[in-house]
Amino acid sequence: MERLKLDDFLNYRFLSAVEFAPDGNHAAFVVSKADLDQNDYLSWLYLYSAETGDVLQLTSFGRESSFAWLDNSTILFPGMRDEALKQRAEAGEPWTVFYAIDIHGGEAREYARVPAKVKSVKPMSGGRLAMICEVNNDLPNPHDYQGAEREKILAMLREEKDYIVGDELPFLRQGMGEQNGLRSRLFLFNTADGALSPISQAWAHVEFFSVRGDEIIYEAVPFTKDKPLMFFGGVYRCDTVSGQVTELLKDDVFRFRYMDYLGDEIGIAVSDLKRWGASENPYFYTLKHDGTLTLRAENEESASSYVLTDCRYGSGSADFRHFNGDVYYLAGKGGSAVIRRLNADGTFEDLTDEGGVVDCLAVSRNEILCIAMRGVHLQELYSLKNGVLHQVTHFNDWVEQERTISTPEHFTFENDGYTLDGWVMKPIDFDPSKTYPAVLDIHGGPKCAYGPIFYHELQYRANQGYFVIYCDPRGSEGRDNEFADVIGKFGTIDYDDLMKFTDECIARYPQIDPARMGVAGGSYGGFMTNWIIGHTDRFRCGASQRGISDQISHFGTSDTGYRFPMKQAMGSNIWEHHDAFWDGSPLKYADRCKTPTLFIHSSEDYRCPLQDSIEMYTALKYFGVDSRIVIFKGENHELSRSGRPSHRIRRMKEITAWLDKYLTPDHAQ
Repeated sequence: MERLKLDDFLNYRFLSAVEFAPDGNHAAFVVSKADLDQNDYLSWLYLYSAETGDVLQLTSFGRESSFAWLDNSTILFPGMRDEALKQRAEAGEPWTVFYAIDIHGGEAREYARVPAKVKSVKPMSGGRLAMICEVNNDLPNPHDYQGAEREKILAMLREEKDYIVGDELPFLRQGMGEQNGLRSRLFLFNTADGALSPISQAWAHVEFFSVRGDEIIYEAVPFTKDKPLMFFGGVYRCDTVSGQVTELLKDDVFRFRYMDYLGDEIGIAVSDLKRWGASENPYFYTLKHDGTLTLRAENEESASSYVLTDCRYGSGSADFRHFNGDVYYLAGKGGSAVIRRLNADGTFEDLTDEGGVVDCLAVSRNEILCIAMRGVHLQELYSLKNGVLHQVTHFNDWVEQERTISTPEHFTFENDGYTLDGWVMKPIDFDPSKTYPAVLDIHGGPKCAYGPIFYHELQYRANQGYFVIYCDPRGSEGRDNEFADVIGKFGTIDYDDLMKFTDECIARYPQIDPARMGVAGGSYGGFMTNWIIGHTDRFRCGASQRGISDQISHFGTSDTGYRFPMKQAMGSNIWEHHDAFWDGSPLKYADRCKTPTLFIHSSEDYRCPLQDSIEMYTALKYFGVDSRIVIFKGENHELSRSGRPSHRIRRMKEITAWLDKYLTPDHAQ
C-alpha cells in the first residue's frame, strides 16, 4: 500500500446532483474529475436503475455538468457542440443549447437553442421550459439587434470587458466576477417558436422556483440601485396561461432556505435573522395560494450540510425535498450531516446515522438516493431502503485499498460550560515511542464544520508525518442557534475553544511535540490564524489562507457588502463602533507577532479580498517576521476546493514546504 500522494485528488471522482425521473424508476447524477492536461474539470451524466440497482455512464463528451428530466425516459442537459454557435457565444452573444438523450439508447440530439445564458431549467407541459437566465439590465442584448447594428453592440460589449463599473452593491460577487446590473431572472421558453418571455421582475434575483401544470411559483429577492442585495425574498405565483403574476408573500420579511410545492400548499424554510443574525436556523412554514402563512414546525437545530472537505465538485445538488406531504432535508449534527424528515404532524426524524456526511438527496416512492461520504470513504451514491443504507457505486474504493489513510479519532472536551467535538489524525506509521510535529487546522465559515470524513489536504499532511488536529469551536455548524452565535465575538470565545482544544490534544497525545506545532486555516480559518499569531507565540509557524485581517476595511470591500459585518461578524457598523471593529482586527495586533507566516490568496477573491492578506503580510515584514505571500491569478475564494488543478497542486506544495521548513527537526531549535 502506497502513501497518499499530493496529486492523488486528480484521480478522485466527485458526485453531485442526483435526481429521480418523474416515475421514480431511474435516477441520474453527475460524476466529475480533475484533468491536469486541460487544467480543468470534466463531468459526465450517469444513470441508476431503481429496479436492478445498475449504474451506467450515459454521456461521454465530458462537459455534462447539469441536467433535468424532460420525461420518464429523456434527460435534458446543456452543452455547446456546434462550433459555429460556440464562436458566436465567445464573441459575446448569450446562448445556451440543450440536448436531449434517451436513457434507453441513442445519441444525444439538439433539443432547443435559447438566446440567453441559462442557469437552471425545469420542463413544463406543451414543450415549454421554465428557466432562470442571467440577464444584465445595464447592457444591451445583442439578440435585440440585427446586422451591422448587432456587430456594433458586440464590439461595445467586448470593449466593456476592459472596465469594472459599479453603481449598486454588490457589483462584484464571489466566483462570478463583475455583477453590476446582473440579475437571475425567471423566463418561460417556448420550444415551438423559440420565444423567451420574462416572468419575474427585472429588478429582482430569483432564488428558487417550481412548476406544476401551467403554474410557476418562485421566490424573488429585490435588488435595485438604491437597495443592496440583502437576500430577503418574497413568493410569487405565475399563471402561464393568462400571464398573471400574484404576490403571495412580501419580500421584506424572510431569508429563504428553500421553497417548493407541498401537496396543495407551498412549503418554505425561512428565518427573519432577528434573533441570531445570519447564523439563524430556519423555521418551517406552509403558504397557501391565498397568502395565508402557517407555522409548521419551529427549528433551533441545523438545517444545512456544511461539513467541509476538499473532495467535492459540482453544483445543482438539492438539500431539501418534498414527498407525500413530508419534507426531507440535510441536517448538520456535530461533525456529520444526516437526512432528516419533517413529518406531516410536525415531528422530526433522522433517517441516517452520524457516520458521515450526506451531500444531496433525491426521494421516490420506494427509496431515497443520496450522495454521501461515509467514514473515510470518498463520495459514492447510496440507496436508503427500509432504514438500511446501501452503497451503490464504487468509484473511489481504490483510495482505501491502495493508499494509506489516517482515521480521525474523535473526542469531546469541555470549555466554558459547552461540550465540544475535536478530532486527531495520527501520522501514518505512527510510533508511540516517538514525537511528531502537529498542525492545528481551522475551518471556514464560521458556520461550517469539520468532521471525521475524508479531507485530502489533511490526509496528505498525516501521510507526511504530521499530527493533524481540528475541532468545531463555538460558531460552528451542527448545533443550535445559541452555539452558532458569535456576533461581535470573533477572536474571543472561539479563540478560547481552539486553545483549550490544543491543550487537550497535547495532554491526550504525548507524542505531539509542543515545540513543533503549526496553525493553518482558510477564510474564517484564515482570520483565526491571523488572530492567533497576534495573541500567542505557541505556534512555530502559520499558514493563513484567504483570511480577513482588517474588519474596518472588510466592512466595505467584501462582496457581502456590509451584510456580513452587520449581521454576523460585528453586529454594527464602522461609524458607530469604530473601536470595536479595530479591536476585532488581527492587524491591530501585528506588532506582537513573532510567528513566521505564509499567506495564500486569490486575485479574484471578492469574499475575503486580497488586500487583507497583503496588509497582514506587509505588517509582518515591517516588524521583521519571516513571511511569504503567494497570490493565485484568476482564482477566487474556492481555490482549495475547485481551483484549477495545477493551482491546487502549487498551493499544497507551498503550504507543505512552509510547514516542513519550520516543523521538521532541523528547524525545531
